[in-house]
Amino acid sequence: MSLNGSEIIVSSGSEMGSSPEQNKSDSARELSLSPSSSNLSIERQNELKSAKIFYETQLAKETAALQRLKATTKNLKIETLPDKGAKLRSSIEKQLKKVGELSNQLSHLSKSIQSDDEARSFVEEEKPKKKPSHHLPSIIDLTKDHMNVNEMGKQALETHTKQQRETVKTLERLHKFLRKSDVQEQTEEPEGLRVSLLPHQLIGLAWLEKREKEKPAGGILADDMGLGKTLTLISLILKSKQVGSNEDSESSGDEADSRYLKKGNTLVICPASVMDQWAAEIKSKVKNGYLSVCTHHGPKREKNPRRLAAFDVVITTYTIVQNENKGEDIGPLLKMKWGRVILDEAHTIRNHKSITAQAIFMLKSRYRWALTGTPIHNKQDDFYALLKFLKCKPFDDLLVWKRMIDNKGDSGMMRLHLLSKSLLLRRTKDEIQEAGGLKDLKPKIFKIIEVTLDDEEFMVYNKIFRFSGTLLAQYIQQQAEKQNLLSGGLDIRRTGSGQENPFKNQPELRKLYDEMVSLKGGIKTHHILVLLLRLRQTCCHPSLVTEFIDKQEIGKDGIEDNEGNDLDLVEQMMNLSINVNGDSKQSGILTSDDPIFRKDRCSSKMKATIDCLMEIMNNSEDKVIVVSQWTSVLEILERQLKDLGIKSVALNGSIPVKERGGIISNFNDNKRGPKVMLLSLTAGGTGLNLVGANHLIVFDIHWNPQLEAQACDRIYRVGQSKTVNIYKVMCKDTIEERILKLQNNKLELAKAVLTGTSKVQSSKLRLDDLKLLFNIK
Repeated sequence: MSLNGSEIIVSSGSEMGSSPEQNKSDSARELSLSPSSSNLSIERQNELKSAKIFYETQLAKETAALQRLKATTKNLKIETLPDKGAKLRSSIEKQLKKVGELSNQLSHLSKSIQSDDEARSFVEEEKPKKKPSHHLPSIIDLTKDHMNVNEMGKQALETHTKQQRETVKTLERLHKFLRKSDVQEQTEEPEGLRVSLLPHQLIGLAWLEKREKEKPAGGILADDMGLGKTLTLISLILKSKQVGSNEDSESSGDEADSRYLKKGNTLVICPASVMDQWAAEIKSKVKNGYLSVCTHHGPKREKNPRRLAAFDVVITTYTIVQNENKGEDIGPLLKMKWGRVILDEAHTIRNHKSITAQAIFMLKSRYRWALTGTPIHNKQDDFYALLKFLKCKPFDDLLVWKRMIDNKGDSGMMRLHLLSKSLLLRRTKDEIQEAGGLKDLKPKIFKIIEVTLDDEEFMVYNKIFRFSGTLLAQYIQQQAEKQNLLSGGLDIRRTGSGQENPFKNQPELRKLYDEMVSLKGGIKTHHILVLLLRLRQTCCHPSLVTEFIDKQEIGKDGIEDNEGNDLDLVEQMMNLSINVNGDSKQSGILTSDDPIFRKDRCSSKMKATIDCLMEIMNNSEDKVIVVSQWTSVLEILERQLKDLGIKSVALNGSIPVKERGGIISNFNDNKRGPKVMLLSLTAGGTGLNLVGANHLIVFDIHWNPQLEAQACDRIYRVGQSKTVNIYKVMCKDTIEERILKLQNNKLELAKAVLTGTSKVQSSKLRLDDLKLLFNIK
């Protein structure tokens, strides 16, 4: 492609292939020359905008590097460096010059684009305007290949050509489906339902039927939690059985295998906590004789595939599928070719490398459905795991996904938008209510309960906060070294050990500090995270900081390094705790026998929570759920409530699966039963229906708002007849205040992917997030 005789090789983001950096810059500069008023081609405008994207990306990258350099000068004592900071100051000057040059180029290029826009506007103002279909980019833009094939070898070129051909074919098919589909079209209800489907469920059912006639045959139902995704899929199973659409009339893309002895019908895979709920939903919503159901769980589960094939619906768990994928000795679920596989709480496989996800990918089926209210839980790769399950070729290949979608370029965002629009259906409660639906669903009200820590609690909190901030500052220094911002190359261990221990008068922190700064490789990210968790625990109850962290309680926490890689923290964090066994009680130093660490002590946050509970129970017959990440917190609260004569029931990971259904139904339906449920965040995040309560108290605030949203939607869902009240208990002047701010940023993550409005940001903690939480500029 050329422009005014100049060869153009500039592309956007990381899609510039393997072209030399200098060639990109030279071509971009050619584009930024004053445009000819007679050249108004769309081709020229696209190339100008591609060059602009290139410069914006480079400017953002170099500006961030400059900011890190400046931050290093603030957090580091320059006079302690061997050269008194001369190399660091020189690096800053060079970086300032580079940023300035890029800014000038970008400004000149923007003026060129504006001139072309004004000229085109004058020439085309009389042309008829066409409304874009679903605001879709053109198929030409979606399928444009920016790779530099001239530098590829023969085999690489063949592979690239094949992948590009498959990519174009898939994008054209999805583009066509989205253009012709009507997302508001309803369908008829299937026979055999005891209830009538709501309008949005009929629309959803129509969409499901359309997608099963496409490739990939299936998709993602990502409706807001509590809108009846389960009932919608049950309706699909019923209807497909009645019209016989499960007959294997065409290949699903799964390769034939002699091991697959029998064709099954529908396999539902869900967390253990909601397995009984699926069975109960079919029993209560479907008339007798229409669907036969088997619960495939426990040591006595069916081992014969032929018998499983006799059921219309087989319900099992992710753990069972994982256990049955044992090399050659595979279980009956993997020996069958299913008509349909449904993943409930499909974000369970968001880590495509996990053993669970790998087992799920082994299942054979014609239709595949993923149900989740949070399709993007942590980062963009969560969506890749769902595409891999759906067998959406070629994007189920990680290399193609990285090159064509996850490439940090605008073209990747356009393709991701097309994939999400065509393969995913999402409606929120607010959207449906605005359109006149869900009239029986009452409002949801959020309230913040502000708590002030007492003097003793704040002293413990402040010690850990100061300690954490000091460690984070040293950690930032390490990151600066790793990024070659200090060409002199300092040794964090030598630098740390040469400084006086700032906690020498505090025995409970002195030893821990010395251990951390002397670690091989320096301070680790999991050290910072565990201290952040300890700060959150201190806000809940000081006794928690003296105990080891339970593995189940941190399974949903996350942190990433600067390159965006997940870190395996669980085992490392299990053995790291704050030791409060000081040498003495002098100078206000606390020891483990201090009353503040006693579990029978009622913390400030617990007092506020109990006051809220008492006010609700004294003024109504409403039921209340208290949710916390820490089961140890709930155990302490349970004892406090018992002393006050308040009955409560616990639901957490330690409760056997077979007992959970009875606990839930008793809480929802028994008016004389306990008015308070103590729910762990881990157990509350998966598919529970707890509409018997209409008050939910979030005891400890989590930085990932998706986890809180899942817990809140246990009571705010179809079937709730009362106004729902959500209370967040927040300690003032602590890290919890800043976590609330962080939540607002994280809420944009899923919206960016589902709407294609902006670049995706991870909901895991990044270095900038940690700086915000610890007030480091």
